[in-house]
Amino acid sequence: MKRYKVLNLRQQGGIGTCRTDVPDDIFIVCASYEPRTTAGAECLAPDYFAGRAFIYYNGEFLKGHSQPMVQSKISQLTELLRDKCSKITTIEGSWLDARLQFTAVRSALEAEITDAPEAAITIDTTTFNRESLLITLALLRSLHCQTRIRILYVSPADHGEWLSRGFRCVRNIMGFPGTQQPSLPTLLAVLSGFEPERVLKLVDEHEPTIIYMGIGDPPTEPRFLERNIEEQKLILARQDVEEFRFSAENVTDCRDQLEELLTPHFGSYNIILAPMSTKLSTVAALLVAERHTEIQLTYCVPGEYNVDSYSRGADTLFMEEISSG
Repeated sequence: MKRYKVLNLRQQGGIGTCRTDVPDDIFIVCASYEPRTTAGAECLAPDYFAGRAFIYYNGEFLKGHSQPMVQSKISQLTELLRDKCSKITTIEGSWLDARLQFTAVRSALEAEITDAPEAAITIDTTTFNRESLLITLALLRSLHCQTRIRILYVSPADHGEWLSRGFRCVRNIMGFPGTQQPSLPTLLAVLSGFEPERVLKLVDEHEPTIIYMGIGDPPTEPRFLERNIEEQKLILARQDVEEFRFSAENVTDCRDQLEELLTPHFGSYNIILAPMSTKLSTVAALLVAERHTEIQLTYCVPGEYNVDSYSRGADTLFMEEISSG
């Protein structure tokens, strides 16, 4: 892995800060209701070029109240990428239907990607929901045996009063079922954020013997640490919970911290990992689960998203490169 680069968008204006030594084969971004949906694409240098661009979106958000927001972001991204990519393809996925989500991404990528084992890929992870991000990355890494993937993530200037409410179900991420032995107790490790309801649902669903509650430290923005602790304080107060810290701002560091935390428990516990923090730490969870197939990646589907005020503004651009699978 190449170490990460951090750019303050408010100081630098963002424009033209993201460049690459050679043209990318693929650029991928998610169109969402958040204002920072276009922040990564706006940072692409004037001479940036990719052979193909994919704009993913969740079909449910093109219905009802969120429809004009998401449709506008699709149009804005298309315009931003028009002169930087030879071809732009939209992918309609689903945040409710995991199978549709998987097949939509797989069909689009398989139809466009050549048989060449090597590829240079940039993915703006900022506004993907975590499940679709994990599936997209896993598919990219399986389709190419020698893939260089550059991860982009733009932190918000601030988050809304709430991000999601309630929950629908708990399911494992497709492709990461782990190895579950009935004779072993369960260990649940959570990379927590600002959504305690979903953490509690995970605990109820998996009934773990041990809960490792991760707090993002360092966070992507210093002020987010206090809120993370405050949101999870009731869970942290439980006797069966052990707190640990992980890097919410760096894929490599978070991967290494998870390795150190979980490796001693292989063979003694069924290990379930729930990435619920930044997209950077979500990528780290994928890398650890790829390396250790006994780890199950789990996801709690929210009841609803705060489409009106999930986040505000764009603060910092994080860039990090991950190696081939």
